[in-house]
Amino acid sequence: MDVDFDADRRDLRDYETWAKRAEAAKVAYVPFGGGPYYGYEVGVIDAMHELGIVPDAMLPGCIGDFIGLYYLMALVEGRAPTHYIDAFSKTGLMQEKDYVKAPIPPVFAMRVAQWMRGFAQYYTTPQAYQNLFAPELFPDVMKTGMDYLSNPTDRNLGIFTRSLCVWHPMTRLALGGYFFAPIGPFADLYNPEDPDGWINPPINWTSVYRDAAPVYIMSLLKVGAPEVIQATNCIGHPDFAPVDGRRLASGSNLPWLIAETYIDGSYYRESAVRDAATLTPAALDSLPSLEVCICVQIMDSNDTDMLSINNGNHNNYALQVTEMVATIGDDDIKQAAAYQKAKGRDTEWIVIEAQSDAKPFWTHENVARCRREGYEIAMHKFMTSEKLRPYIKTPPARTPPNPAHAGKRVSVLRQPDTAVQAPAPARGLKAVK
Repeated sequence: MDVDFDADRRDLRDYETWAKRAEAAKVAYVPFGGGPYYGYEVGVIDAMHELGIVPDAMLPGCIGDFIGLYYLMALVEGRAPTHYIDAFSKTGLMQEKDYVKAPIPPVFAMRVAQWMRGFAQYYTTPQAYQNLFAPELFPDVMKTGMDYLSNPTDRNLGIFTRSLCVWHPMTRLALGGYFFAPIGPFADLYNPEDPDGWINPPINWTSVYRDAAPVYIMSLLKVGAPEVIQATNCIGHPDFAPVDGRRLASGSNLPWLIAETYIDGSYYRESAVRDAATLTPAALDSLPSLEVCICVQIMDSNDTDMLSINNGNHNNYALQVTEMVATIGDDDIKQAAAYQKAKGRDTEWIVIEAQSDAKPFWTHENVARCRREGYEIAMHKFMTSEKLRPYIKTPPARTPPNPAHAGKRVSVLRQPDTAVQAPAPARGLKAVK
């Protein structure tokens, strides 16, 4: 069996048993991802647990691959539903006061090693020390400096600073390393030398492949291939690969953020760069009786029209990434809904979106905010869903709260306003009704 864990010592679900469970599945949980916004996914799990809703299938994406698998393990083992997710958060997040000074969360620890190795490799090569001195550029420094002194505009200051940096040997040395050291992408997740311990908490593959486990279908993309492939929690599937640590990591390897994972002679990355990355026709056809899909997405892609001029590099980088991955959820849902309708399947789509007081921060405070809001939105939508009603086993412990953002969508990258008046156009987004 093509997996990175010891399959011979485990009792793993076969395809026939998996297919019976898939064909009977009625409720699916679809955590699309969203990096530091994953608290919304956890809040939805809290709401499902309170109402006694147990999903029959999970169709995750990005960090939702981890959240879904941790949730699955807890269900199978009879633990609190967020037992493993809480442990992941405890070791992988930072306090906000520390994050805003040095935003390197523990979940990306391997990145630090990459930095050190990449810079060391660069500064031990002749390339780093070639052409450090450029005296022919010094006249430009003098000219642009005089231009700034005679006309101190921002543009002239920028031209002078640029000329100084390009000429000075120390900045040439430092910037050469910053831009050209082989430090790779933002992080590595998978460690092939430690296939069982690369993620904390480690994955219990016996639980993942147990007969009683919900059907789990994730997707990943072979680099250079036109279509995504699926991985699932059974052996012997005729079309899907078996899920393991390599494929789990690949499913979260967003290009130029996280390094691709090497599997059997090829590199794989996250499938978010393709439409219909999570709710693929192949996955939906495996679940022909599906009645309700509970989806958690970052936002509607039209909600990301935030101006970058008032943000630091961290939030601007997050803005670019979010604008791209925002389409993971909304496009998938629209295409999947159309596909189900064309197949004559009556599926309800319950969608929980991230809101304005979420931040692109890997912090305990941000995840707690997202979790609280995800719970509130989910409870509100669950209690007003006709199709979901038969699967609610216990009444809510208290009156479901009315979400603060009910009836409107606001970009997660815009700070919530404390005042009632709308912000000026140059300061951020207008609320989307």
